[in-house]
Amino acid sequence: MASSAGAAGSDHAESIAAQKSTTSGVQQITINGQQRYQEIDGFGASGAWSIDHIGSEWSEKNKNKVADLLFSQDKGIGLSIWRFNIGAGSVDTDQDIISDPWRRAESFKSGEDKPYDWSKQAGQQWFLQAAKKRGVEETVAFVNSPPVWMTKNGHGQPDPSVGSTNLKEDYIDDYAVFLADVLEHFHKQKLGFDYISPINEPTWDWNRAGQEGNRYNIEDIKKVLIALDKELHKRGIDTEVDAIEAVEYLSLLDNDMYATYTGKAGSTYTSGNAGGAFEGKYSEYIKEMLGDPQIAGIIGNKMSAHSYWSDEAKPGDDRLVRLRELVRENLNRYVQDAKFWMSEYCILGDRGPGRDLTMDTALDVAKVIHYDMVTTQASAWQWWLAVSKEDYKDGLVYTDYKNPGDTQSIIESKTLWALGNYSKFVRPGAQRIDLQGANDPNGLMGSAYYHDGDKQLSVVFVNSSDEAKTIHLDVTNLPGGKDVKQFKPYLTSEHADLKKQSTVSVKKDITIPARSLMTLVGKN
Repeated sequence: MASSAGAAGSDHAESIAAQKSTTSGVQQITINGQQRYQEIDGFGASGAWSIDHIGSEWSEKNKNKVADLLFSQDKGIGLSIWRFNIGAGSVDTDQDIISDPWRRAESFKSGEDKPYDWSKQAGQQWFLQAAKKRGVEETVAFVNSPPVWMTKNGHGQPDPSVGSTNLKEDYIDDYAVFLADVLEHFHKQKLGFDYISPINEPTWDWNRAGQEGNRYNIEDIKKVLIALDKELHKRGIDTEVDAIEAVEYLSLLDNDMYATYTGKAGSTYTSGNAGGAFEGKYSEYIKEMLGDPQIAGIIGNKMSAHSYWSDEAKPGDDRLVRLRELVRENLNRYVQDAKFWMSEYCILGDRGPGRDLTMDTALDVAKVIHYDMVTTQASAWQWWLAVSKEDYKDGLVYTDYKNPGDTQSIIESKTLWALGNYSKFVRPGAQRIDLQGANDPNGLMGSAYYHDGDKQLSVVFVNSSDEAKTIHLDVTNLPGGKDVKQFKPYLTSEHADLKKQSTVSVKKDITIPARSLMTLVGKN
C-alpha cells in the first residue's frame, strides 16, 4: 500500500447498494440517546523513538505526508490525542544496553549541573507542532525513565541491584522539578501539554531492557505523584497528572476480583516481572490509586492502563469481555463512573511478530477498541507507535527507512484506517450512548456516540465475520427533539480506506460488508 492511497481510498471500494447480505434476515439495532455513558476525550498514538528520526532526518514533504495521515481530518484519520515521550538520555549512556538506536532517546538535560538543551528531541518537537497545526486537541507528555543522572545505576533502565526502583530516593523532588521545567518550557512555546504521565508500566522489572523503562512499587509511585502534584501547584501549572499506565488489565484488579476472574480462591496477581522479585507491592492498582483519597485527587479520579494481552476470548480466559467487565466493576467500587483511559496498545505475544498491513490485524484491533469503549467504558483510546520500522504489529504507519540516505518510504496499514473509523468521527466531547443489537465478537459489533456541540451522531460498526450484515436502525431520544434523517457512511475494508459511500436514509436497511468497519455519521 503506497502512501498516495489517501483518505479517499480505492476506486474499487464496495458500494453499499451492491453488497447483499448472506445472512438470513435483517439485524435490528436500537440506539437510545437518553441513555448516556462516558464522555470521550479522544483517540491517539505515540510519537516515541521513531518519530525523532523521521522528524529530524526526513524531507519536509514526507514529514508532512506522515503528519497528514495521522492528524488531518481531511487527508488522514484525525487523531485527537498525541503522545510525546520525554526521554531519559539513553542515547548517551546506553548504547551497549539498547542496541537499536531507534529505541534510545535524548534528554533535555544531560546532567545535574548541565543547562537545559531545548534543541534535543527535535523530531518529536516537529511532529508536536504539526499535530497542533492540524487541530489535535489533547497532548500527553509521558516518561519511561527519569533522566539517567537521577537513576541509581546511571542508565535509562534498572538492573537487579537497584531494588524496587531505579530512581534515587533523594531525587524524587528533582524529578518533579525536571518535569515541571519541561512543561513550563513547552507552555511558553505555545505547545503546552494537557497531561503529564510520569510513570510507565511500573509492574515490569525492566532490567537491562532494550528500551528506557523503570519499575516502581506502590510506595515509590505515590512518592512521585505527591512530589509532582506539589511542584505543579507551587508553579500554578494546570497540566493534569495521568497515571499510572499499568502494563495490563489483570494488574489493576483487587485480589478478590482477580480470584473471581481466575476462578481460583485466594489467587493474586503475580504476572508482572517485578511482582515478588523486589520489595513492595506491584499490583491492585485501582485500589491503591483510587482507593487512596489523596492519590485519587492528584490523578483526577482517573485510571490509566494499557490493554496488552487482552485480545483473546477463550473458555476459562475471556480477556476480551469478562476481564473488561471486572475492570469496570472494580473501578466503580471506589469511584462510581470513574474515568478510564486505555493509554497504550499494540498486538504482543505470539501474534505480535510479522508486519501485517491487512484487514486481519485491523479487525483484531477494532475488536479491542470496541470492547474497550463499550465494556471498560474508556474515555480515551491510544495506540502505541504511530510509525514503526519493525517487522511487528506495532505501527499505524510503517517505513523501511533505517538510516539517512535510505528511501523515505511511507507504508499505510489497514489498522491506521480502522482506528480512523473512530478517531475521525468520534471527537472529544462526544458521549457514548446506548446501542443494542450488535455486540458479537465473532460477528457484528457496534457503538454509538453523540456530540452535543456538533449535533452529530456517529455510529461505528465492526463486522469481523465473513458475511455481510444487513441492519435496520431505530434511533430515539436524541437531544433537541430532532431526528437524524440520513447517514453518510464511511467504509474501511480490503479495498477502501475510510471511503465515503452514498448517503442513505435512516429508514432504509444498511449493509455492512464482510470483514469491514463502517461509520455512519448523521446530524440532527
